Amino acid sequence: MATSSETSININLAFPKAGVTFAVECAPPDKDSGNDSHSFKITATSTENSSALAFTEDTSPQLADWIKGYARWLVRANVTANFSDQGINGTFRSGLSPEQVLSSVNDACDMIRQRFDHYESSVLT
Repeated sequence: MATSSETSININLAFPKAGVTFAVECAPPDKDSGNDSHSFKITATSTENSSALAFTEDTSPQLADWIKGYARWLVRANVTANFSDQGINGTFRSGLSPEQVLSSVNDACDMIRQRFDHYESSVLT
C-alpha cells in the first residue's frame, strides 16, 4: 500500500545587521489542481519594523540584484522559480520525497545565508 506524504515548512531567516528577514515557505501540492509539486515562496520584511520589502532598486540595490540571480540558481535546489518586486514564487520538481524537499529548502536557505550573513550594515536605502 502506497503512502502519501506532504511537506509544509515556514522559516524566517533574520539578518539584523543587513536589516532584512526572509520568509521561506514550502506548501504541499494543491490536490484540486492536479499538480503534484510543492510550492516555494520567498518574501522579505524589514527586521526593524516588520514591514514588507519590495525587491527593487529603491528599497535596496543589493536585494534587487540578488533576486534575479537567486531565482535562476534555485533550479539547483530543485525549484523552478520566477521573481517579482514582491518576492519569489516557484514549484519544486515533481515527484520529490519529503526528505528531498527538506534538503532542497536547506540548500535554498544556505544560499541566502551565504549572501546576507556577512553584511555589517543595513542593505536598505
